[in-house]
Amino acid sequence: MRKSRIACGAAVLGYFLLILLPVAGFGGEGELSGVPVWNSRRLGLVWNSFLMAFLSACGCTVTGVLAAVGIHSGRLRNSGRRWFFLLLAPVPYYIYALTWMCMVRWAGRGDRRWFAVSMTGLLPCVIVDIMAFLPMVTGLVLTAMEHFDRQQIEIARVYGTGHKVLARVMLPAIWPSVSAAGILVFVLSVTDFSVPSLFQYQTYTLELFSEYSRGCDLGQIGRLALPLILLVLAMILGALGGLRSLSAGSASMGAHGVELSGIWAWMGKVGVLICILQLMVPAAVFVLEIRDWVSVRESIVLCRKELAVSVVIAGLASLTALALAGPAGIWVEDKPMPLKALALFPVAVPSSLVAMGLLQTVNGSCFHWLSQTVYFPALGCAVKYMPFAVLVFMARARGIPREELEIARVYAVSEGEYFFRVLLPAYRPAVLGAGVLVFLLTLGEEGITLVLMPPGYETLAEKVYNYLHYGAGELVSGFCLITVAVTAGVMAGAGRMMSRRRKTGLRGRGKKA
Repeated sequence: MRKSRIACGAAVLGYFLLILLPVAGFGGEGELSGVPVWNSRRLGLVWNSFLMAFLSACGCTVTGVLAAVGIHSGRLRNSGRRWFFLLLAPVPYYIYALTWMCMVRWAGRGDRRWFAVSMTGLLPCVIVDIMAFLPMVTGLVLTAMEHFDRQQIEIARVYGTGHKVLARVMLPAIWPSVSAAGILVFVLSVTDFSVPSLFQYQTYTLELFSEYSRGCDLGQIGRLALPLILLVLAMILGALGGLRSLSAGSASMGAHGVELSGIWAWMGKVGVLICILQLMVPAAVFVLEIRDWVSVRESIVLCRKELAVSVVIAGLASLTALALAGPAGIWVEDKPMPLKALALFPVAVPSSLVAMGLLQTVNGSCFHWLSQTVYFPALGCAVKYMPFAVLVFMARARGIPREELEIARVYAVSEGEYFFRVLLPAYRPAVLGAGVLVFLLTLGEEGITLVLMPPGYETLAEKVYNYLHYGAGELVSGFCLITVAVTAGVMAGAGRMMSRRRKTGLRGRGKKA
């Protein structure tokens, strides 16, 4: 067993070295003396960033709670189709951005003022963020509801009706998970620069990228970004308690959901309807925008190379994340908060800053040849999204008794048998979930690939953004339809595999019994 411990230790060490690698690139000698750091303009940009993230988080949280309540109190409560709403959870931001652009163009014909307000500024950014993050929030809140203790529900039913049980018992109990979902939306929104750049809304993240484009020293940029990073990291740590509670409960409520009536039932139905529209509207818009299938064929021909490059980069990033984040997540789960903060550090850093730091570090080392390979942007995406895989493995590790693994280790014939027959089956859901998550997030990444992509290569996300800046036409709609199809296919395949594994496990337990 010594070899396995050494391998796990090496993977954990490799994880922390890799996530800290971009930081080395910000060790420049840039001086802030004489530079107006916190002038009125930059303070205004910080306000813009936080306002956009706050409104997105509030809107997404309220809608997600209503949708989760509607799903859990309705007919879908006991159906596997309830997770259909998560099918497009990892769809890239630009999908919803293009959807909004097309809808505004159709609705705003002849009204230039409406068109100008709806295509630039704060409003479209908030709406696109809500559309993009709604499936994630709905899924987290629904998971918290399904892990709520059914005994508390039965006791509360004696003293009150369904809406009182929901408002006074269930929602206060799952509030940590609800707030964690809102915090995640805030963090992802405040660190993103792709949506604000599309809608010409000036944020602090865009300012940092502009400073880099003007040739400013990375040391100076890192110091400018430090307050934002620390604040976002503190919020992430605040959300860990809520995320931890998702795996704390063991009893699924199943058929013991809260029966609602009156206005509460209607509000739940409205939330479910919004989820359905969020799922169906993008596909409908792209189909209507294309007009004929010749354009789809042309889009496929034009983006074949870019799609292949995107899939390769996403696959490499996913494999890298699984190899390092898996052992790191299991190891860090019971460690002190400072180590957890360090493990989740890249989440708080904007994608563009991760790419800048990594590029600077690699170019100044003996590994400079790496920047000319396709693996380089995959490495950058792995650094950015590995913490999400760590969270998945941390959650899984909390649900597996350590004592059982230690007993299995004692009776295992060899290290290989222990890994393939005990450890891998126990963590298979985490492996599948983390791998799919990193794959799909990388598939839609634009900021990192824009900086790290070697000459002669381009991802599908970059191609879409280039076309979007010159006008959203039929070809762009075709590109987005392909992206939606790939994302939905991967999510559906992963869900089918998880369902099949779950059924197989239940059958095996029944035979043993």
